[in-house]
Amino acid sequence: MSIAVTSVEHSVAATDATRDYILLSHGIDRQLHYKLSKLVAENKRNAACTVFLTTYGGDPNGGYRVARCLRHHYEHVRLVVPSFCKSAGTLIAIAANELAIGDFGELGPLDIQIRKPSELQENSSGLDIMQALQTVTAHTQQTFHRMLVETRNASGLSTKLCAEFAGKVAAAIAAPLFAQIDPTRLGEMQRATRVAYEYGKRLDKYCSNLKRGALERLIGDYPAHGFVIDRKEATELFNRVSGLTPNEDAFCAECWTVLAGQADVDPCFIVPPDVGQARGAEDEESVPKRSDSEACEEGAGPKPDRGDIQEQSNSSGNSAQPDEQGLRIRQVDSPRSAARRRMRSA
Repeated sequence: MSIAVTSVEHSVAATDATRDYILLSHGIDRQLHYKLSKLVAENKRNAACTVFLTTYGGDPNGGYRVARCLRHHYEHVRLVVPSFCKSAGTLIAIAANELAIGDFGELGPLDIQIRKPSELQENSSGLDIMQALQTVTAHTQQTFHRMLVETRNASGLSTKLCAEFAGKVAAAIAAPLFAQIDPTRLGEMQRATRVAYEYGKRLDKYCSNLKRGALERLIGDYPAHGFVIDRKEATELFNRVSGLTPNEDAFCAECWTVLAGQADVDPCFIVPPDVGQARGAEDEESVPKRSDSEACEEGAGPKPDRGDIQEQSNSSGNSAQPDEQGLRIRQVDSPRSAARRRMRSA
């Protein structure tokens, strides 16, 4: 179930007030791009950002749009990978200036998933047919070579006759296997692979963090969609890879229920407590102060004691409340609505 989150209060950003901090724990799709674009446009404060990303992958078109959204709004992007960052999530990682991978973090190959036409809500890898072709080709070559050598040694016939015989045997074996490959499906897989390559090439132009040949490796050198690319192996693919800072690691530990796997929560900003207090102070200054006599004339009654204030604070609907995922959420109100609420409570 998707949870609407605007911001999360945490001290992760306390040491660097020149960055925005964003949490993404969601499948990659066009809806995520829409929500992220709207969120950043309304809340962006700095030219640099740190993004905590957990995803199992998704639509490469959505991943490309998310990456372009971040690069459109921010001059410097640091991507933090606490756990899973698969498939389309790796596309986003390509666009980052810095890549920070935690001890449990892992990337995945750029293996595009395509819906199976005969199955309901089931996908297949874009490399399935290509690997099938390679397997059948290798098996055919091995059969031809083995038959040629064995027939030549056993019968004493000429190499030409033995080659013709081995060719017929290999063709008889390969024909039914190749017949099962749908040319239309093969074209779809090749286009999907080409899409991943073209998106990766365009995103790498932002900061050139990929090493030479790394994009081709991400697309074709890994045998499975879930293959683990940990921090050590990521250093063979990316130029700038590091571990998490102490503050980033502390935040991931506190919010592990959301970052351990794809939680499908709406994208949100991570707001340090001092910034939240500063915003509250700005809202307080925007409210005109009233004298005690004016308050009495309006029927506000006597000023409550400290115990009443504490009780009202605990029962307020705008106080920080843990959501279903264990995050502490701070609702962001406009100064006008906050002022009206304080006037009513007074």
